[in-house]
This record gives sequence, C-alpha cells and structure tokens, in this order.
Amino acid sequence: MEGEYAEGVSARAAFVAGRGAVSCFGVGREALLAGIFTGRTGIRPLERLAGVACLTSVAAEVPADVRASLEGAEPLVLAMTLQAAREALREARLEPFRLTDGESLGLVLATTKADLSGGMAAGNELGCPWRLLARVAELLGITGRSAAVSCACASGLSALALGASWIRSGALERVLVVGADALNEFILRGFSSLLALDPGPCRPFDRTRAGLSLGEGAGAIVLSARASESLGVELAAWGASNDANHITGPCRDGSGLALALQRALRRAGSPRVDYVHLHGTGTEYNDAMECRALRSVFSEPPAASGSKSQLGHTLGAAGVLESLITIEALLRAQAPPNLGLREPDPELGLPLFAAARSLPRASVALKLAAGFGGINSALVFRASAEYGVGAILQRSSPRAGKCQ
Repeated sequence: MEGEYAEGVSARAAFVAGRGAVSCFGVGREALLAGIFTGRTGIRPLERLAGVACLTSVAAEVPADVRASLEGAEPLVLAMTLQAAREALREARLEPFRLTDGESLGLVLATTKADLSGGMAAGNELGCPWRLLARVAELLGITGRSAAVSCACASGLSALALGASWIRSGALERVLVVGADALNEFILRGFSSLLALDPGPCRPFDRTRAGLSLGEGAGAIVLSARASESLGVELAAWGASNDANHITGPCRDGSGLALALQRALRRAGSPRVDYVHLHGTGTEYNDAMECRALRSVFSEPPAASGSKSQLGHTLGAAGVLESLITIEALLRAQAPPNLGLREPDPELGLPLFAAARSLPRASVALKLAAGFGGINSALVFRASAEYGVGAILQRSSPRAGKCQ
C-alpha cells in the first residue's frame, strides 16, 4: 500500500461514488446519518446477548426488527455485509454483472472477527476473514481483484486506503470497500477481560470516561476513478504507522498516530483541515493519546468529534461507517456532536464540543483510527470544488448521471 503511492506512479483520483450501511439505527445510510446528526444513540440494554456475563449491560446491537428485515439474516455479519454493499452499488449505479468489457470491480473486506457466532465449531465456514470475503464476492458476482483486511480497529481505514491505492495505481476503475463485524459472546467476554468496557453508555473525552461501548454493523463505500461518478468527495490521501507499543495499549504520547496523520497530510499536499473525525473509544489511554497526537501536529486543532458514543465501537466496521459520517460532514458543512460529553477532560487540551455545529469551511476532513498491536491509520477526504455547503440538498433531487 505504501509502495503503490510512490513517486512516478500514476496518481488517479479515488472518488466516492456510492455508500451503504446497516447500523444500530437501522438499514441504510440515511438511517445511520439521521441518527448521528440528530444526536441520538443506539447504545441500549443488551438484547440478543443479554445473557452474556460481562462488565456492561449495554451495547449498540442491531435491533431485532432490523435483523429480521435483512435478506438471509444468518449469519448476521454476512447479511449486513451484503445489505450495505448492495446499497452502495445501487447508489453508484453499478452492478458487477453489468460491467462492460474491459471494466473491473475490486472488493476489499474489512473485518476483525468475520463470523465467530459458532466459535470454532465444525461447519462454521465463515469463521475467518478470507472465507467471508470469498462468500461475499460469490454472492455479489464480483470476480475482480479482492482482499480481506484484518488489522484490528484500523481495519476499515486500511481497507479504504488499499482500495484507493488500487485505483490510483491504475489497477482498477472501481473498488467496493465493505467493513463489517457482528457482536457475539467471544467479543463481549474478551473486552470485558481487558477491563475496557464502560458499565453504561461510553463517554469519550469526558473527565469521567470509564471505557468503551461495543457495537455492530456494516458500512460500504464504492470508490471510482471517474469524476463523473463522484458524489462530491474524494479520498485524497492516507497514512499509516505501527508504534509497536503493546498488544492492546496505544503509545501513550500519541507519536504513532501523529506519524500516520502527518504522512496522510503530506501526501495530500498539507492542506488546511476543517474537521477531524476522531477514533474516540472512551478509554482513558486512547482518548489521551489521540488528543496528544492532534496537538503535536496542529498548532490550533480543527473542529473534532467522534461517533462511538452513538454507534458503539463496531470494530472492523468502524472505519468505514465513520468514514461515511466524515464524508457527510463535508457535504453538510456540519460537525456531528460528541454525544455524552458533559465535562470535557481538561487534561486533553482539545476544544471539544457536545452539540453539532456548522463548519464555516468544509473542504478537507481527516478520519483517524488506532488498533490493537499499535497500528494507526489516517485518511484525508476532500470535497470537490463544485460541492460543499448545501450539497446535501442538491443530492436530494435527481441529477443526470447520478444515483440518489
């Protein structure tokens, strides 16, 4: 991924052409975005996993009626992946079997656990990422280049960067990137054993934060080399690093994440950043590390917020779902809220805000992520010149050559 962006390599743009989602707010990207930007939370008392003994009683599960509405609802991770992917393909006016000769569609799947609903039991055919990838490709009819990305909580951003690198290098015209994970007993007990769960809904960046809340869902983004297919935003650049600090703990000074975002900004031409969508897990060390990273890079950090107090931490889906929110922030010229932020931790040193606010300028946004094993990732999204404030209103009415 790093090498494919080297000097001298064809640097075609990677435009956002389609979006899809399944989340605790329901089926579809509109349900996701409405929930986020109106300041609601999907973190509720455990339902499907209510009997699991762990340190919390809440999570952002996909509601029972939403699960029932998914075509082929078992296993859940596969059903969510297919739903989000098909929505993104529809918006991009793209179906694999309609591709003309010479065109190709790639597929990148981001997930941390694939389907572990049956543990390691015999017959659990989707119990690892590459098997889930193969099944998704088969059901969608995608025969082009494909890859499964599983690098902890940075999986979604790493998958988007990989897809964009395929487009920039000229290997593909379009790439479908999907991030998905479903909660199960293994995940709840695992994070509980790490003492990482807030007993109630998480409160990222709050002085009283006590851990994260888990979530589940799927997000999908179609990237295209064709400006005519753009919805108004480009994935302009990316950066990654690994601080090798600890198997689960981030580098305390934020230097690893700072390096990733510096690399992304340098590749993007060091633009002025108008908004940052934070990783924001709600754990003591992650929130502090992330704020230190931003302070070390920006003399005056931009407007910043995160969504895990609304979506929960959706693991492999987080990077793609939260990139959808980052893209929407540019299109709406609005920063979503930091829900649950009642008393900002003064030691973090960022001017965080609780309520949604307008962005005076909405041209460039950063999305950050950090994962177990010390991996850090950053993406730069850039709004096209003809879009910006009011673009969401333009998108609500039919446009020639664009899918709603």
